[in-house]
Amino acid sequence: MSDNNKPEDFFGEDSNFNSDNIRVEIPAQREPGYYERIPSAYDPMGEIYVRGRAMRTMSSGTMPWWVLITGWFLFGGLFLLIIFAGISSMSWGIIPGLIITLIPVLIVFRGTMAKLSAKKRTRR
Repeated sequence: MSDNNKPEDFFGEDSNFNSDNIRVEIPAQREPGYYERIPSAYDPMGEIYVRGRAMRTMSSGTMPWWVLITGWFLFGGLFLLIIFAGISSMSWGIIPGLIITLIPVLIVFRGTMAKLSAKKRTRR
């Protein structure tokens, strides 16, 4: 038989298998990478976040065309309805409502311009 079967010879002279100092290190489980959790729209802060995210997407020009056209019909139609009501009533009290309904129209307009400029950039 060979003398290599001895643990001391196989692992080297510094191995000490008879002591209680033998340790095995097990690495901790890795945490998953960061992911952005979309909050629920059923609580007030989550609703604010989801609306802001929808308006950012709409104003950045990354939404489909049908969403953009629907936004023009909804927000633009409401804006035109308030303009016609203001013209027919000749009242200055309609101006705050007009300003409030102008905000979504500006967002849709910005999204339309971004969508059209993205189309121009891809054609070049």
